[in-house]
Amino acid sequence: MSKTQGTEKIVNPLQESALNKKGLCDYVINVASGCLHGCTFCYVPSTPAIRTRQISLRNQGVRDPQMDWGEYLFVREEIPEKLEQILSRKKSWRNTRAGKGVTLLCSGTDPYQNHKTAKVTRKTVEVLLNHNKRVRILTRGLLWVKDIDILQNPNVTVGMSLPNLSDEQSHKIEPQAPPPSERYKALVKGYKAGCRLYIAAAPTPPNMEFEDFKIHLGKLMELEPEVIFWEPINARGTNGKRMLAAGVEFIGSVMNKKTWAEYFLRQWEAIEKAAEHIDCKERLHIWPDRGLKEYVEDVRLLESWWYRPTVEKWEAASPTLMSSDSLNSSPETSSVIGSTLDQQISSEVVKV
Repeated sequence: MSKTQGTEKIVNPLQESALNKKGLCDYVINVASGCLHGCTFCYVPSTPAIRTRQISLRNQGVRDPQMDWGEYLFVREEIPEKLEQILSRKKSWRNTRAGKGVTLLCSGTDPYQNHKTAKVTRKTVEVLLNHNKRVRILTRGLLWVKDIDILQNPNVTVGMSLPNLSDEQSHKIEPQAPPPSERYKALVKGYKAGCRLYIAAAPTPPNMEFEDFKIHLGKLMELEPEVIFWEPINARGTNGKRMLAAGVEFIGSVMNKKTWAEYFLRQWEAIEKAAEHIDCKERLHIWPDRGLKEYVEDVRLLESWWYRPTVEKWEAASPTLMSSDSLNSSPETSSVIGSTLDQQISSEVVKV
């Protein structure tokens, strides 16, 4: 199938984010709609960001915006200029306890998946840094190493998705993304250059057990990441259908809610045990799904992670975080507030 690519307009690239629930950010910028990595497990196509644009995407040449995920990309080239206009007149800045005033690039696409997105991303980061904003990069792409000169900044943390280190397994579930071995090499370059790093060890496939996590975390800790985010593969909307179409062998355990919950909790226990063994548990940051509520004896186990700040330190940076909002609260208060954000965050699932 040929790729459908082009550009698209956007009115306001800087959006307040509900991803402070995951300790990621308070704002998000997506430099494009669509993605060329084609990860079969990705939930983005099932979010309103894609579902509500079915007609417009078809008018742009996309046959099936959900099932054809990985085959289309529309870059938002005007973002740097529009962002500069917004920041030059913005008088306040959202700064929640868990989001820390950070801007994430990106939650619904990959900022460094090709040269076009990389060009927009570099200019966008430069604008944010010129305004003393904190920046989080999340990518599977390799082109960020060409921007190390601007990413070597205390106001920037660079993260890559590395759910496992098997190139063979990765090819089955993330067919068009760079293999984990190449992503790891990119992280090594960033580490040697002094970039602040983190890892999204997510989403992990069901076949990973304690020994696998122990090896995986041991390899990741050689990079000294400030935080390691974790969650397993979840089936949401059309990603289950895409995994079935791709012949992913573990799809049954992902699509059945009960077996999914069992595997989620089993892996949670295994990765925490492995982190204790590797002595990195304080860096492990869990992303528990609300769907686990009916499968745990004490929901406070889940609530303790919702809106929990990461262990990342931003003291060396000098952001202009001018005002906090009502979400700048304790974990207990945040868990109550979280229920009002469920609908919002469903349209803004982070792409890991």
